[in-house]
Amino acid sequence: MHKNSKEILNTDKICAFLSKAPLNIALHVGDNEKNVLENRKKILKEWGVELENLAWLNQVHGSEIKNAKKGGFLGDGDGIILDKSGILGMVMVADCNPILLYSSKMLALLHGGRVSLQKGIIYKAIEILRKSCEAEEISCYIGPSIRGCCYEVGEEVIDKELEIGKIYKDGKIHLDLIAVIKAQLKQCNINKITISQICTHCKGEEFFSYRLSKNCGRFGLFAMLK
Repeated sequence: MHKNSKEILNTDKICAFLSKAPLNIALHVGDNEKNVLENRKKILKEWGVELENLAWLNQVHGSEIKNAKKGGFLGDGDGIILDKSGILGMVMVADCNPILLYSSKMLALLHGGRVSLQKGIIYKAIEILRKSCEAEEISCYIGPSIRGCCYEVGEEVIDKELEIGKIYKDGKIHLDLIAVIKAQLKQCNINKITISQICTHCKGEEFFSYRLSKNCGRFGLFAMLK
């Protein structure tokens, strides 16, 4: 069971999992629509979820967060809030950070790329979650993503928000977005953090990496309240 997905959280209130390569779950990467929908169905079948209960976005590397009251396409955005049981949220990634913020009452799934982090998507999501719980009740999971070992960038992308993640490797600038995320979470008093040890660039055979292949598919972070 779960051959096309990897469980990361399964309690009496929440379940969350990752899909894996080679199943592409994104419609925007040149794949056949029928194939993408079949891939999504295969993954969801392992968890007993119908495709119509899947909520997803057109991700635009911003900081807008949508509240999903039912399954289906939510429009442009990079975060999904779930406060209702039975709806499965999905964010798609291939090097960006798939982030799950959760309490027993509410979930936030975030597409945590460099630009979204600079625009404050984590701060916005936590502000929403804090309306229903205290900071100490919020936990965070960060999935496979490109790490500082492989993420070379130009000096021009480093701003004040990213400075903490700036590292040097072989005379070149690299960016450690995990350090950036941890600093933002700490600023919001979120201390219960689980981080996948997988770098998508190093482990491209299990999860897609855009830096390895610009024609790659996308894997997903999925989560729902039961």
